[in-house]
Amino acid sequence: MAMVNTMKRIYMILAMLLCIVIVNSAIPALAADPTTEVHVVKYAADGTTILDETTVNYTWMEANLPVLGDGSTHYYFQGPVFEDEWNEVHPGEPYNMWNPGEDVNVESRDYGAVKGTDVKDLCELVGGMSPGDEVKIKAPDGFNKWFAYENVYSPDPEQGKIGVCWYNGEESITGEPQGTGYPGAFPNYYTGMRLMFFADTSTNPWGYHCFGDWNMHEYLDEKYWHYYTTYPSTSGLSVKWVSDILIYSSETLPEGDASASLDATANVTVAMVGISLNRTEIDYGDVGPGMSSDNESVEITNTGTMDVNVTLEVNGTTATAQSFYEQSLHVDGNLYNLATIIAQIPTSNSEDVVTQLRVPSDWTEAGKQDATFVFWAEA
Repeated sequence: MAMVNTMKRIYMILAMLLCIVIVNSAIPALAADPTTEVHVVKYAADGTTILDETTVNYTWMEANLPVLGDGSTHYYFQGPVFEDEWNEVHPGEPYNMWNPGEDVNVESRDYGAVKGTDVKDLCELVGGMSPGDEVKIKAPDGFNKWFAYENVYSPDPEQGKIGVCWYNGEESITGEPQGTGYPGAFPNYYTGMRLMFFADTSTNPWGYHCFGDWNMHEYLDEKYWHYYTTYPSTSGLSVKWVSDILIYSSETLPEGDASASLDATANVTVAMVGISLNRTEIDYGDVGPGMSSDNESVEITNTGTMDVNVTLEVNGTTATAQSFYEQSLHVDGNLYNLATIIAQIPTSNSEDVVTQLRVPSDWTEAGKQDATFVFWAEA
């Protein structure tokens, strides 16, 4: 098998989070709260230069863009199809985790009677997408999903348009609680704004508007599939608290435009929470399938006045790159996980974390994999 060239310079961004301290309690910087606006950005082919961007809230979307859904029709995803559940519905039949009949673990994945805005219409606000482009849809906690141009601009009816939902007219009786009305404090639509596929009713016995696991198999490229452990599950595509729509385009800068990027530094009076890193890039070299890179250490120093917990967020510039690091990157011997605290550092102390690539033996995507490592500090 040909060697997979994963050599790339990975730029680490120091993320300094300022926390307000009241009675010795730090307010979380990334709270899991409903979102009410979305930041739409279109990047050039270098993955960093911003070609255009805008921020719109749900009231503007409802008033100015076409509305998906009617606030009374319910929309569904499908959960993982476990073998015992399959056997209850299909006794004596060979197990199929993709469940083309879309009749297992669907009713409990009712996401409510939603209304929302087509992701395509939001992309058009910043110049749109072109064939070959990808879009990353992200929540404030870092959870994200990638989609291809075709899935956003010319979806099959069985997939349906991809929408950012800002209203729920009626909760599911049997599914995950969502809240109703517009996004806001509990009990409002507290899982909004939420990503939904406005699929048709042709692929399940109940006539539900459901984007099922087999639909995902048929209409999304494999690198965009979502799994619950080893089981396909479309419900994992439903990003809640959508905050960012990021287009990674193939557009190049106009000739003669020397613009690259501008780093702005904000002056702060008191930085109670902060960290610094001892390096700005990592070159893992050429690492093939089934092989491991050398260990690469990063020293993290607590520069603030409070003890901090540090987590790592990896942002691949493509869905392939994101998948590569989610399968390959190990931190202190453990597979990368956005939610894992990788260091607990007292004030004025430092700690080394060791990163390494362990490429799965079945990895087949050749080429360089770009990514940005963001280290988050939180008291």
